[in-house]
Amino acid sequence: MKVWIEACRPRTLPLSAAGVMIAAGLAAYWGYFRVSVFVIMLLMVLLLQIMANFADEYGDLGHGADNESRVGPKRGMQRGEITKETMKRALVVVGVLCAALMIALLLVSFGLSHWDYMAIFVALGALCIIGAIKYTVGRGAYGYRALGDLATMLFFGLIAVVGGFFLYSLQLVPVVFLPAVGLGCLAVGVLNLNNMRDRETDAAAGKKTIAVMLGRRGAVVYHSLLLSIGVACFIAFPLVIGVANPLRWLYLLLAVPILVQLSRTLRVTELADYDSLMRPLSMNTALLALAFALCMGI
Repeated sequence: MKVWIEACRPRTLPLSAAGVMIAAGLAAYWGYFRVSVFVIMLLMVLLLQIMANFADEYGDLGHGADNESRVGPKRGMQRGEITKETMKRALVVVGVLCAALMIALLLVSFGLSHWDYMAIFVALGALCIIGAIKYTVGRGAYGYRALGDLATMLFFGLIAVVGGFFLYSLQLVPVVFLPAVGLGCLAVGVLNLNNMRDRETDAAAGKKTIAVMLGRRGAVVYHSLLLSIGVACFIAFPLVIGVANPLRWLYLLLAVPILVQLSRTLRVTELADYDSLMRPLSMNTALLALAFALCMGI
C-alpha cells in the first residue's frame, strides 16, 4: 500500500485539482455552480493525475530516464517493488474509472439534450486520457519531444478551467482565459522545476525537454517568465471584469509566496535543490486557486 501511495505522488494532486477549483469559483461568480458537477469533475481530475503519474513512472523506466544517476527520489518500479505487468494493469483500471467518471460528468452537465456538446467533450476527455498515458510511454512519447510544457498548459490550464466552466454554464466566456492561462503558466513552472532538476540525466537518456534545450540559464529565465505571466493573469482578471467588492481581491495575497519563491529559484546553485522548490510552488498554486474560488464565490 505504501509503495502505491508513493506512486500516486500525493504532492501532485493539489495542483491537478486547482483547475477544478478555479472553474467552480468562476461558475459561482456568475451563478452557475452545481455541487454534483464539482464533485464528479474533482474525482475525475484526481484519477487522471494518478494515471499520468503511473504512466510517467512506467515510461521513464522503460526509456532509461529513471536510472541510478537521477537526482530525484527513486520510484517504486525503479526499486523493483512494482513490476511492469502490475503497473500496466493499474493503468487499465484507472483508465476505465476515468472514462466512467467522464461519462457521468457529461450526463450531469448536459443531460440528453446537448449531443453536440457531449461529442466535443467525449473527444476532449479521450484526449486527456491518451495524453496522460502518452507523456512518457511508447516511442511517440511527447514528453521526450519537448511538448510536455505545451500539454501541461493545455490540460491543467485551458481544458481544466475553460472546459470546466463550460460544463457548468454551457457558455464560452473570453475573460475566463485569463485565470486559465495564469494557472497553466504556474503549472508549467512546476514541471519546469522538475525538468531543471533532471536536466542532465534527461539529456543523457535522450529526453528532450525545454530545460534541456534552453540550458541552465535559459531555463531559469523561462521559469521567471512563467511565474510572472501567471501572477499577472490573476491580477488582470478582476480588473477586466470590474470587481468592486474588495473581499474578492484577497486571493491575490496568495500570489506573494509564489513571487518570493521565484527569488529563491534564482539563487539555486545545485540541481538537487530544485526538488525542494517543487512542492512549495505546487501547494502555493493550489492555495491560490482555492482562494480565488472562495473569493469569487462570496
